[in-house]
Amino acid sequence: MNSGERRRQFSGRGGERIPTVYVDGSCKNNGRDGAKAGCGVFWGPNNPLNVSERVSGRQTNQTAELRAAHKAIEQAKSLNMDKLIIETDSKFVIQGVTKWMDNWKQNGWKTASGRDVVNRSDFEKIDQASRGMDIQWKYVPGHQGIKGNEEADRLATEGSRK
Repeated sequence: MNSGERRRQFSGRGGERIPTVYVDGSCKNNGRDGAKAGCGVFWGPNNPLNVSERVSGRQTNQTAELRAAHKAIEQAKSLNMDKLIIETDSKFVIQGVTKWMDNWKQNGWKTASGRDVVNRSDFEKIDQASRGMDIQWKYVPGHQGIKGNEEADRLATEGSRK
């Protein structure tokens, strides 16, 4: 484990250990007929919580990214975790959850331009699952050799092939 990975694991105040999970989505033929989406959740090497699965319903990269985040939160809750760091290369997920969602809820799930929020049900699931948890959302650049992100990407890609 390198020092960067250690910092991510022990990023709480006073050295408190906060679990870190990497999430990613993948969609072959995104936005086209025959698209196939998958989500990946990476907790660590050989961790039984790691997930690689096909996404049901809407087959888009954004849906897959949101489903991966939701899956990680549900897993954390099932283990009675109340704090979690989620690292993702999706600015859409981070901004959606941390900046836009409160306004969408106040506006009847309408965007600033008055359109329906396309991934409303996925955001609602994340919102519900996150209650009672302290979640830190961290952006990590994709495809830059960051081990956890690369593994989540691999799992998501495998999931899209199932």
